[in-house]
Amino acid sequence: MKIEIEVSRALDELADSVRVIGPVTVANHTNYVVTGLVDTHEQKRNLCWCILGFIGNIIEADMSIDSAIGNGKVATDNLQRALEKRLGVGDSLSLRQKERKRDPLLQELISHVLLLIHQRQEKLSVWLGTIQAISMPHLSPNDSGIDLIAIGSLYGAPISIIGEVKAYEKKPWDGLNNACKKFSEIVDGDYDDEIRGALKSLTKQSDISFTKEQLANNIWREQGHFGALVGHDSQYGKKGRSHIDVNFSSNQGEVLKQNADNLFFISSPFYSMRSLFDDLTSELVELSNKLSETL
Repeated sequence: MKIEIEVSRALDELADSVRVIGPVTVANHTNYVVTGLVDTHEQKRNLCWCILGFIGNIIEADMSIDSAIGNGKVATDNLQRALEKRLGVGDSLSLRQKERKRDPLLQELISHVLLLIHQRQEKLSVWLGTIQAISMPHLSPNDSGIDLIAIGSLYGAPISIIGEVKAYEKKPWDGLNNACKKFSEIVDGDYDDEIRGALKSLTKQSDISFTKEQLANNIWREQGHFGALVGHDSQYGKKGRSHIDVNFSSNQGEVLKQNADNLFFISSPFYSMRSLFDDLTSELVELSNKLSETL
């Protein structure tokens, strides 16, 4: 079994199963609701193959798939070490450790998988345009940098894609507001060097690129497409409220500071985020072991 083949197949199947409601433009942002990622066992398994693609560093910035982790037992051993280091596999994690380390990383990896899905079947076009290249996800979940940087193209021009990822079981609107805190810092110039370096590197993988002048003038501050990708429980709160409606509009302070035309809220409701992420972790271990199986 070769991981490259499994990841490519899984992406094709996920692209067929994912359902996106939106874009719906409301007063202060544009909304998407994403389902069909983890509603069935097969979807969970396909998602995990894609996550392993990132953990194993087999997915490139241009979104091609090229493995350097070996085959068979060698691949399994390499992935197992990565899973132990990144997700604490084999350790008895406390709830706090899951919330602070494991869950944010899994949600970030899921968000990057969404971009790969969009590459195969454009489902988030108003936010992403046509994806050209993406930065690789942070495998250290408490990295203070930007969660997602990519280049898209829209109407023949490049657009910068900036994403902030949050995993909030009970209050997804707080996830949006806290993501916007990072966006305010970006607009203030706090991350210009990181973004400029990432976009400069990604232009080498892209068919359409920013000019040196655009990068020098920090074009992303006013023209970047900012996306808050929030995973959350589909039922939350003391009264069991249903997940955010696609017509939801936030009036929280940090949200109001943003350019509404360039702000996107991508909501991913899960039946139970905590149990889901436990299941995904177990599935990742099982799939990595499958690479050692012989016919």
